[in-house]
Amino acid sequence: MQIEPEQAPVERAIRLTEVAVKKLTGEPGRRREIRDVMTSGLFLRITPEGRKSWSVLYRVAGASEDGKRGPLRRMTLGTYPLLDLKAAREKALEVLESADRGRDPVIAKKLEIQERNSRVMRTVFERYIDVYAKVNTKNWKSTKALLETYVNPAWAELPIDDITRRRAHELLDGFVADGRISLAREVRRHLTRVFNWAVDRDIIQASPLSGMQRPEIAYVPRERVLSMEELRTVWDAADELGYPFGPMVRLLILTGQRRSEIANLSRQWLIPQVDAFEIPASLYKTKRPHLVPLSAPAKAVVEALPAWNAGDAMFTTTSGARPVSGFSKTKARLDGIVKLDAWVIHDIRRSVATHMARLGVSQEHIERVLGHVIEGVAGTYNRYSYLDEKRSALELWGRQWRA
Repeated sequence: MQIEPEQAPVERAIRLTEVAVKKLTGEPGRRREIRDVMTSGLFLRITPEGRKSWSVLYRVAGASEDGKRGPLRRMTLGTYPLLDLKAAREKALEVLESADRGRDPVIAKKLEIQERNSRVMRTVFERYIDVYAKVNTKNWKSTKALLETYVNPAWAELPIDDITRRRAHELLDGFVADGRISLAREVRRHLTRVFNWAVDRDIIQASPLSGMQRPEIAYVPRERVLSMEELRTVWDAADELGYPFGPMVRLLILTGQRRSEIANLSRQWLIPQVDAFEIPASLYKTKRPHLVPLSAPAKAVVEALPAWNAGDAMFTTTSGARPVSGFSKTKARLDGIVKLDAWVIHDIRRSVATHMARLGVSQEHIERVLGHVIEGVAGTYNRYSYLDEKRSALELWGRQWRA
């Protein structure tokens, strides 16, 4: 941050020490400004409320019209105690050295921030879409949506240089663990193109996906159905997981919805008038909103979830600001508890459908619960269609899970 130095009263210069800085306090009605005799231009500012920060005054060599030093400038270095005295002195000396060489440190800092921001994945994806995808592909909108929906939540603020092969594997592992192998293939395909484009633009030296071996994401239809005993084992294990993943897993069992849909559950989706939640079309596979009635045990799970002040995400580790992630680690924790043979989270959805059929629910109503578009069924779409039938099916299924 750069501002013109103010004509604020400066107290006598003293030799600051860590003990002295810690003991200095604010004074009502005025801001204190104390100069450090050990480092030229270094000041400690203290607000009337006692907040402390470091700044340094400097003049850039050759910055004036006559070739002399430019006008006095101030640069904020940081706040105390996050930045202690020793670190503040080191930063101040770097600023003064830069100014002595004719380089304005504030401008240099802005350029550094711009360069860093240009290298975060969110910005790299935006450049890729604008410069390459829009020009060379017809389906660039779907590419953009895929990157924003499935990659940005985990990578958006990471510099491209921090994306290692291990990070890429972890991202893909999350999709595979959820049974979304086709999505894993799609994400890998598009990321390969993005990183190859970045290599060609000399943004990075090599693609972290180059030569990556992922035989498990070859297309193999899954047929695993968990027995009721196995589902009950997962249900009980969820209690050991605790919030947020424990209740999330139980809601997967109670509703039969996809992991991504439950993980992204928001308080804005709840419709208390009909004891249901509605997944927005933008986040649903069929591109239509999907209404999910809450059975008694599902409603109990939802009502027991904490409310946060930073956002509406109901399963979160960021006080509601963002939905949960890290599903591969959660699956690993579950595997350590339940010891089931070869299963993935998505098998829960298939298992719910199978056991509903065993309980006598018609296939059509099961398909409605799962949100599938039924082939050959025409007519005007109404999100409240089959609400009663879906509720009956989920209530019947929910009775299997009452304590």
